Amino acid sequence: MYPSFRIAAGALALSLSQAVFALDCDPAAGQKVFQTKCSACHALDSDRVGPHLGGVVGRPMASVQGFAYSPALAGAKDSWSLERLETWLTSPARMFPETTMAFGGLRKADERKAVLCFLQSQG
Repeated sequence: MYPSFRIAAGALALSLSQAVFALDCDPAAGQKVFQTKCSACHALDSDRVGPHLGGVVGRPMASVQGFAYSPALAGAKDSWSLERLETWLTSPARMFPETTMAFGGLRKADERKAVLCFLQSQG
């Protein structure tokens, strides 16, 4: 398979997986989880203890100007895809062991899916 075709096929697969995810979720349920589990440290439109999360889906990691990220995150050369966010929300310290985020993660898959749905709707 030609490299350019692989890249195009991968991009199409990612966009389709995100579109399918968006059709099969409830942003209102995610907003409730966000408010109870995330809003103590994060807001959608302003930085708090953590960076703002409006528009996070697809945003480069550690890219909020003026926010002091941990060295591990600051050196990340990736973007926040739904898959990366799922991994992060499962266990931030497992993804980046030296993270300064003092949050153990969302253990329930349905809560992670709901939060991801909500965040994707805020993009």
